[in-house]
Amino acid sequence: MELKVQEFKAQEVAPVQIPPLASQSVLVAGYDPRDGSLRVLNLGALVEPLILAEKAYCLDRLDERNMVEVTIKAGSEVGARATKELVVPAGEVWYLNRIRLVSPAESGADVGDIVKVNVAISTWPKNIDGSDKTYWATNRGTAAEDTFDIDLPAQGELGEELRLVEGDKLTLIAELTGANAGADLTASMVPFGRKGRRLI
Repeated sequence: MELKVQEFKAQEVAPVQIPPLASQSVLVAGYDPRDGSLRVLNLGALVEPLILAEKAYCLDRLDERNMVEVTIKAGSEVGARATKELVVPAGEVWYLNRIRLVSPAESGADVGDIVKVNVAISTWPKNIDGSDKTYWATNRGTAAEDTFDIDLPAQGELGEELRLVEGDKLTLIAELTGANAGADLTASMVPFGRKGRRLI
């Protein structure tokens, strides 16, 4: 009896096109048996549910206990600036829904030493000079004590909570305008929100 040997030829598969990867990127892909191709997994499809889970897992709240202050000393000249950083600790993720900035009143009636305030956010694109971008284009404050509540999820603001992870920072900025400081002038910043468990 004569045996017939059937010859099998390897099927040609088109080369996989992989987009340019950043130096720290990890390629996750799977084999598609329908056409023998290697398909890159869309990690965005995994990130979205992880963020929702991360937001739902509250470990602590952020409030007045997380306040930072800066003081422009008496005798400081116009243009003097003082800053104070608030850094997210290792292993934490913060979801901020409000940031409160308070600029002090002038040191005395008609002295005119006005301290204006702002907050810089390290996760935003940098300014041309490399400094962190501030929330407002110009600092805010008057001769009276002013309280500015930035309602982040509100329409006209960010429209969403601000997510910060370990190492990210908010920087309170105080700038003296109008006249030299007649006394110590203290500005403050309070973040409101919650700490979650970081999943991504």
